[in-house]
Amino acid sequence: MNPEKQREYWMKSVYGITAAEWDAFLDRQHGVCPICRTTPERWTVDHDHSTGAVRGLLCGSCNLGIGHLGDDVERLRRAVRYLSKH
Repeated sequence: MNPEKQREYWMKSVYGITAAEWDAFLDRQHGVCPICRTTPERWTVDHDHSTGAVRGLLCGSCNLGIGHLGDDVERLRRAVRYLSKH
């Protein structure tokens, strides 16, 4: 199997997206994590836990952060208010 076919198979089997979709996410994000604006060595695929829909690519820290807050927008807002206050 050639490297491009291996990449396609890996992304589809592990993440459920095509290599073209992965590349499109990176292009739309200008090659950086949309939350912290870093360029990680390894990307994580962020998805909606209730629907399974892929939202984009994040660095591991940002993906864990929103995951630990339960993908809950109001919890994230409270976290922002807390950090802004302190």
